[in-house]
Amino acid sequence: MDALLFAGLFATLLCIVGRRSRVVVVAVWSAMFAAVVWLMAHHVPEILALGLAR
Repeated sequence: MDALLFAGLFATLLCIVGRRSRVVVVAVWSAMFAAVVWLMAHHVPEILALGLAR
């Protein structure tokens, strides 16, 4: 999953560098933001359940 996030961030960078329309950049960035939120929602409870957070 982490590799997909980095790939999505790289795709966002390519959209910005390639001077794509603002709508495309915002759409890609929004998809990446949603993926990060989903990933954190998955990992944070797991960390708390394992007692790794102080």
